[in-house]
Amino acid sequence: MAGENRMRDPYTVLGVSRAADQIEIKAAWRAMAKKLHPDQNRNDPQAQSRFTEVGRAYDLLKDPDKRRRYDEMLSRAAFGGNSGSGAGGGPSRAGKEPTFMERRAEKARAEAEARARAEAEARMREEAEARARMKSQAEAQAKPVAAEPDAADDDDDMPTAEQHEQFFEKLFGSRRQSPRDEAQAEPAAGDARAETPRPETVRAGSSSAGDKPAPEEKATEAAAYAPDPDEAPGSATASPARNLFSYLVRRLTRQAAAPEKAPDCNIDALVTIEDLLNRVTPSITAPDGKLVTVPLPEDAMDGTTVRLDGYGHKLPGMKRGDVVATLRIKPHKWYRHDYYDLRTFHDIDIENAVLGCETTVETPDGPVRIRVPEWSGSNRVVKVEGRGLPRGGGRRGNLIVEIRVMLWDHPDQKVIDLMRSLREGLFL
Repeated sequence: MAGENRMRDPYTVLGVSRAADQIEIKAAWRAMAKKLHPDQNRNDPQAQSRFTEVGRAYDLLKDPDKRRRYDEMLSRAAFGGNSGSGAGGGPSRAGKEPTFMERRAEKARAEAEARARAEAEARMREEAEARARMKSQAEAQAKPVAAEPDAADDDDDMPTAEQHEQFFEKLFGSRRQSPRDEAQAEPAAGDARAETPRPETVRAGSSSAGDKPAPEEKATEAAAYAPDPDEAPGSATASPARNLFSYLVRRLTRQAAAPEKAPDCNIDALVTIEDLLNRVTPSITAPDGKLVTVPLPEDAMDGTTVRLDGYGHKLPGMKRGDVVATLRIKPHKWYRHDYYDLRTFHDIDIENAVLGCETTVETPDGPVRIRVPEWSGSNRVVKVEGRGLPRGGGRRGNLIVEIRVMLWDHPDQKVIDLMRSLREGLFL
């Protein structure tokens, strides 16, 4: 019933490329409409139908939402028709222009990589400035300085404690959550932790994700970065930057022993869905400029953190800190990640939505046949077991297929009459 009403490709009808903007599309429509107008072609019996076809093609392409849905439908049709495509390679488009979805996915990947490079360069610059500043301060403290009457006047030219705190705050991150804040947040998050998987921090080279540092190591680090006992009682919420600066001052004035480690360096490690499925390890740039490989835990997902011992900041008199790499999944052109599940969509016609059907969907492991139940609307989801992300122990999440009911390209009079009779209570 729908095959007779389907129109030709609107890009072909208007003679424009799929990457054409609205100005090009409108100009092509005006030229074609002027050329094919029935008044200009009185002896051509097909002029009216071609003129109407051009108008329908322009109506589809001038609406950004309709054009986006049409491009997505073509992309999925091309993907499904390519029998040689793998789980992550997508359809072969050699010699063809990229679709709108492919251009958007490529743009998102390029932006994510650019942000990662910019953050890595900024961290390296800030670390170099921190080393130079602390080295100059240490040299100044080592030299005996005679007291002068106008020393108080020179204090305005020296960096203040607040300025040092802001610098270290920018370098090492925001303040650490206080015990009181953790106690208040614990009851509210209790139920959510019982149902929702949480990213865990794993240490590179450990046998499991649950390994924890030795008690003596934790005690040493806690003592090294503990707040100054002379501070006000409200200083329990002090940031790691404030504690580090306070500790450096006490150490330079011979009031404390050197800590075990420098603070951690937090870096995002970008991975793709295919990387997690095929166990491809990502690489990051350490603060010293070296390229470091981040091992993937068996249950890795977006937000999982991996600790790399001894690859972090180098500070004078301190043991080198660690790098804490946070896994971030890049945007995919077909799938959206939801913890260990993957989500995608599949279009069906209205008759298949009412009567039900069997159809083929693409999964990361290849095409799979699914059954769409009768009377399925656009809120219907079909779950494909075991086609999601690895979750450890040989298990995988699920692929959630979201059904979308699509109308035909052209109105069908029989369907219109049927819907009108149902709405108005008429019987044909």
